[in-house]
Parts: sequence; C-alpha cells; structure tokens
Amino acid sequence: MSPQSPQDDSYWVVLINAKNPREKVKEWIVPGQNNSTVPSGLDTYMNDPDYIFVVATQYLSTLHVPQGAFYDYLVQYGAGWELQRLEQINTVLSCGTYGRMSYILTGQCGPRGPKIIPPISYEIGSITDFPALLLMSLMPMPNGGPPYSICDSYTFLTK
Repeated sequence: MSPQSPQDDSYWVVLINAKNPREKVKEWIVPGQNNSTVPSGLDTYMNDPDYIFVVATQYLSTLHVPQGAFYDYLVQYGAGWELQRLEQINTVLSCGTYGRMSYILTGQCGPRGPKIIPPISYEIGSITDFPALLLMSLMPMPNGGPPYSICDSYTFLTK
C-alpha cells in the first residue's frame, strides 16, 4: 500500500479497513509546511475502531516536524518518545545537522479520553539517510478472522 500521489516533504495519513486490511479507506497527503494542522475530516475515522491508522512521512524536512495541534493530535493517538526525540533534535540542532527525518505512527482507531483505555500504538523515527521502518503483523480475532488489529509480534506460520 502506498500513497496515491506521493510527494516529498509530506505526511501520509491513511486509514485502513480493520475487516479487510488490503482496503485503503481514506488518505491525506499533508505538505510538510502544514505541520501544525490536523487534516480536515480525520477525526471521523480516528474515533471508529473499525479502522487502523498510519501516519508516515516522506523525505520530511527537519523544519517540518509536527507542531501545535497536529503534534497534540498525534500524542492523543499514541505518539511518544520517538516523536519527542525528533522534536528535540529539531529544537536543539535545527536543520543544520540533520536535514531530513522520517517518522511512522500506527495503531487501532477508536475513542480516546481520560477514562478510556486506548488501544496500543506503535511508532519509530529516524534521522539518518535510512528511512524509518516499522515491522508489524496483523492479528486476527480468536476465530482467525476479522476484524484485525496490529501487533509487534512476528505471527508468520511456518506450517
């Protein structure tokens, strides 16, 4: 799965059907300079547990790490240490040392709030010439069918 119209220095926000993970439900390509804006209409999908979300960057400028409302939104859906690390690098070193960064955040959609235990999310970031790579598995329900969730265990069956 990939963006329909990929572009450098951008965020790709994609929603995947948890009942059929090959189905891309909706996507947004957010230019890096819009790094403080939450894409319009995203909340409708992010509050629905029938979806899996992915936020991934493509050749993102260090100057365009998430800020403001977009940063807070990513934290609400599970961003943590990896994003904080990229923010710190941007703040301390700016773009003079590292010109590009990459970041991935993924998890199960669903309501979030102070009295709601959120589904687990996963993230990774990179500041080198090697883009971030997050390896995950789809986990079916106990009956072996959908809806699927994601997990950080290797679930490949050899037999």
